[in-house]
Amino acid sequence: MKRLLKTIKTILLALLGIMMIGLIFGFAKPIWRHFVTYPKFQRQVEAFALRKKECPDVTGLKTYRGVMHLHSYWSHDSKGTISDLIDAAKLRKINFIFLTDHPHGNIDSFPRGYRRGMYDGVLLEPGSEKQGFDAWPLKDGVVNWNVNKDSVSKQIVSNGGIVFYAHSEEPHNWNNPWYQGMEIYNFHTNVKLKSATWPILTDFLINGSKYRAWAYRTIFDRQTAILAHWDSLNTHRKIVGFSAVDEHENVNFRARYTKDGRIQLMGIDTKPVGIYKVSFLNRWLLDAPDKDGWIFKWMLVNTYETSFNNSVNYLFADSLALNNISHHIIEGHHFTAFRFLADATGFCYYGAGSDGKIKGMMGDSIKIGDVQMLTAVSPYPGRFTLIKDGKTLDVTEGETYQYSFDKSLTNGAYRLEVEVKPGSEWQPWIYTNPIYLY
Repeated sequence: MKRLLKTIKTILLALLGIMMIGLIFGFAKPIWRHFVTYPKFQRQVEAFALRKKECPDVTGLKTYRGVMHLHSYWSHDSKGTISDLIDAAKLRKINFIFLTDHPHGNIDSFPRGYRRGMYDGVLLEPGSEKQGFDAWPLKDGVVNWNVNKDSVSKQIVSNGGIVFYAHSEEPHNWNNPWYQGMEIYNFHTNVKLKSATWPILTDFLINGSKYRAWAYRTIFDRQTAILAHWDSLNTHRKIVGFSAVDEHENVNFRARYTKDGRIQLMGIDTKPVGIYKVSFLNRWLLDAPDKDGWIFKWMLVNTYETSFNNSVNYLFADSLALNNISHHIIEGHHFTAFRFLADATGFCYYGAGSDGKIKGMMGDSIKIGDVQMLTAVSPYPGRFTLIKDGKTLDVTEGETYQYSFDKSLTNGAYRLEVEVKPGSEWQPWIYTNPIYLY
């Protein structure tokens, strides 16, 4: 018996040792990032922000910041309220929000629990994510998802709405003539493509409260296969590219009081964890109910506030009216920027004539004879990469605030990527929609 107890003790100690080693290795990197890597990155970005220069207005249009493909309480996997969305938008100076809530059934009605319109200066537009679509009908009515999905896209677009493909890493009918655009970056896609989630969770556990933006960036991948596919599609038809925040605020924990005064705890994907009595042990965790009734919120991973400062769509438009915003989205008069690196307001990519004046901008089709050069102006110095029909045509290696290319302009789709260098490495910052020369 003594030998058996000694053996069990040895096994338990060995297991405990293995667990301790695992914890040390699992948390060593996030802890190092917290005290060394992320503070350094933050200082570099703050110093880089001081290098901002004003850009000339070449379009005569206003620049609006917007987020697209995200979810609220209308989706089964989110508890985000309209006030949550608007508060985050105002904090991050977001002008428009295009929601894509999961429908409650195959008969999808608009309006829903909330109406489109202006909320404290922020334009809110309801839409749906279903069957691989980001769909915005742009008007009240009903969408019948029971019919063939290509027929759904035809119905929405022919009635004046927008249909873009969601999750471009997944299979779609790329020959469908009715979809107008696709996601060229999606934060959730980055997460899905990771081989393990434990490193992500440990990073957010250690760094989520103070360095959440950098924890987001650690997950970042360029999604080069999606960009290459987008380029190939644009060789034979116009496909608008945009960034999707795909935010749910759902890898978090919340609690609120039930009608009988107990505590309902909700966990990942907003699923109920349990209902508990208020006790001495849990009372210290609770706050007074906020405006949405929450008495406890542990925002473990994803938040609107962080997402709205990550991948942002910068749109050129005449006004914040829905018909004008949606028109310019369909036209592709926008670019994606990772805003936490640097605010891209002032950036513009356009085609200029021999007099240097604009003949068209990103998203536009321009006659080859009308364009002398492709030009970009930037509020920050960067490295510019011009890509034609999926092939790199030109790279400006040195840091500059302006880019021009006037060599061998032939028919094709020309888009621009811009990187910035807050520290020692170039970081992807901007992806533009193409200019189509014909």
